[in-house]
Amino acid sequence: MMIRKTKIWAVVGLLLTYTWSFGQSIDQVVKDLDAERFTAALDGANKLVVSAPSVDTYFLKGYTILSSPDYAKAENLKAAQEAFEAGNALGKKGDPLNQVGLGMVKLASKDLAGAKAIFEAVKKETKSKNPDVLYRIAEAYTMFSEANDPAEAVLTIDQAIDKHKTKDNPEYYLVKAQAYLMKGDGGSAMNALANAERVGGKLGKTYALMSKIWLQSRNYQGALEAIEKGIAADPSHAPIYKYQSSYHQIFHKYPESAAAAAQYLKNSDGDVKAKLRYAKLAFISKDYTSLKRVLGEIKGSTNDPYIHRMEGIVNYEEGQYTQAIEDFKKFIAANPKDENFGLDYGYIGKSFLKMTGDEAQTAINDSLGILNIDKAVSLNDTTMEVDYYGEAAAILSEKGNFDKAALLTEKGVLAKKDPTAQDFASLGTIFFRGRNWVKANDYLEKALVEYKDAWPAGYALAGLAKTYRDAGDSTKNHLYLGAADFEKYLSVLGEEGIKQPANQNYVVIALKTLAGRDFSAQKIEDAKAKIEKLLQIKPDDSDAQAMFHRFSKLLDPSYVIPETRKDSTGNGR
Repeated sequence: MMIRKTKIWAVVGLLLTYTWSFGQSIDQVVKDLDAERFTAALDGANKLVVSAPSVDTYFLKGYTILSSPDYAKAENLKAAQEAFEAGNALGKKGDPLNQVGLGMVKLASKDLAGAKAIFEAVKKETKSKNPDVLYRIAEAYTMFSEANDPAEAVLTIDQAIDKHKTKDNPEYYLVKAQAYLMKGDGGSAMNALANAERVGGKLGKTYALMSKIWLQSRNYQGALEAIEKGIAADPSHAPIYKYQSSYHQIFHKYPESAAAAAQYLKNSDGDVKAKLRYAKLAFISKDYTSLKRVLGEIKGSTNDPYIHRMEGIVNYEEGQYTQAIEDFKKFIAANPKDENFGLDYGYIGKSFLKMTGDEAQTAINDSLGILNIDKAVSLNDTTMEVDYYGEAAAILSEKGNFDKAALLTEKGVLAKKDPTAQDFASLGTIFFRGRNWVKANDYLEKALVEYKDAWPAGYALAGLAKTYRDAGDSTKNHLYLGAADFEKYLSVLGEEGIKQPANQNYVVIALKTLAGRDFSAQKIEDAKAKIEKLLQIKPDDSDAQAMFHRFSKLLDPSYVIPETRKDSTGNGR
């Protein structure tokens, strides 16, 4: 096997910078490949093989095929192998680079042992003197999710870096970063990327990978800085816009996210596959108008199962709930590898809850909806950070089904590691609306422990919950069980708060309740004072007017309470 002394992407005086009559160079093909312009990259590689067949151009063709999203298809594996075999045949004793390519085919076919055998043979034949060959071996170990060896990749790329005299190839450090990422070592990956940044030459790719790592580690300031540097360094590098779109999604800035996704499409091939990738960004960005348009453009041109999921999203947003359910079921049936169906069951559940019908059918749909929501939550899908119980509860609340909405909200809150005061307040409020006074009171009191005096209305709700809680128990004077809460409510509001129109309803209830309690305790003056305050706020309240007159008469020394007349049964009347 002949030791090649030229760099992988250079045949001196010919390949690195020379442009053929087809208007294509190796550099441009590599740039297109890095930017996920896979159709353009393969088209360029094919033209190079025709115009200038060489070990480098054949390797480039095979490598381009294996770098595309469809590498695992049988016809693509075959085409890649044929390209590497053709390149290997051009060497007098074979070509180590294309032999590495044949090892890549083994990895793409999930044959890790077969690939290692080829790589070790190449290393032995070349005596590990060619750092670019070592670099490609290291890269091969990081290319495929189902057959890889990141530890071996790190060892091999370090050998290549040690043997490379100038250490000026940023790709070496990019491969090292990818290997560390596969090992789950983000810190070492960032160190490798810092070296790639220092060397320069692949800044779009470098900053895109930095952005990815920062986003995964939730260092959003670092992600933003890397995204901005990446766009400034290479505005045509499409992947950087994917991360920009993701960054905006995190902060729920969906118009900005959609705009970044549109930039991704603009700087990619614009073909069916690129539009499909854009559609996935558009649906996460909630840009459903663009999503519907793009799905219409590519429908029938691809059998990607994600089409069904995205059509389901569009149909759900347009109120076509029956069709949406069918779309999501088709997606689940297609069963893409490594897929989490939480999002799909969540939308199926919400679709059932949104469907209308007679009372019996609505009850069935609600049950099916809740079953699917439960399944969605159990799958712990974090794709879009959806609060499935919260969204389902909101749908049921809109329908006036507060009791079921409250139970779903409770499931969501209790599933949290550390529920907040806001969670308990929401629970108390929705149980109140569902007339579950016991749970309403329990959760309202939990919320008030945290909120203290920052949520005056909570005291009023708690007072009402206690009032209604024991309404059916004749042994308890339920009318005044919430009196202490109503007193606290008025105290927290203060004189100015009591006068505010926004608080009038609860203030009136509180004052009437407290006046009634005082009256029952024979504290007529206190009762009258509260009613006087009430009439200052709501002078036309007929009940308050009647109470005021009654208390006034009782406080008049000349007023005599009439005797209660007895009827023949002995009952007063």
